[in-house]
Amino acid sequence: MRKTIGYAAHDHHSLLVPFSFERRDPKPTDVQIDILFCGVCHSDLHQVRNEWGGSTFPIVPGHEIIGKVTAVGSDVTDFKIGELVGVGCLVDSCGTCPDCHDHQEQFCDCGHVYL
Repeated sequence: MRKTIGYAAHDHHSLLVPFSFERRDPKPTDVQIDILFCGVCHSDLHQVRNEWGGSTFPIVPGHEIIGKVTAVGSDVTDFKIGELVGVGCLVDSCGTCPDCHDHQEQFCDCGHVYL
C-alpha cells in the first residue's frame, strides 16, 4: 500500500481539501503513474455534488491525467518506467467487442476498472 495525497470533498457541500489515502499495490496488468497534472471536468463536479446520486465520500475528483510511469506490472509490455503518459476519461475497454470496434468504448461489454 502507498500513501497518496489528493484533494477530496468529504460530503456534497464541502470544498476540495488536501486528503491522504492509501492506494493498493499494483497488480500484474497495472501501470503506476506519478500524476503531474489532472483535469477536473464538469462530470467530476456533478459527482462531487452528488447530483447524479451514488457518490461515495470522501471523493477525489479528476480522471484525465498526465504523469510519468513509476512502475509496471509483470504482464505490462507497452509502457516503460520514466515514460510520460496520458490517461483519458475512458480506460480498460476490451478493444474487441462490437461497441469497441465501432469506436464506442464507453459502452464496452467487457472492460471494467477496479481500484
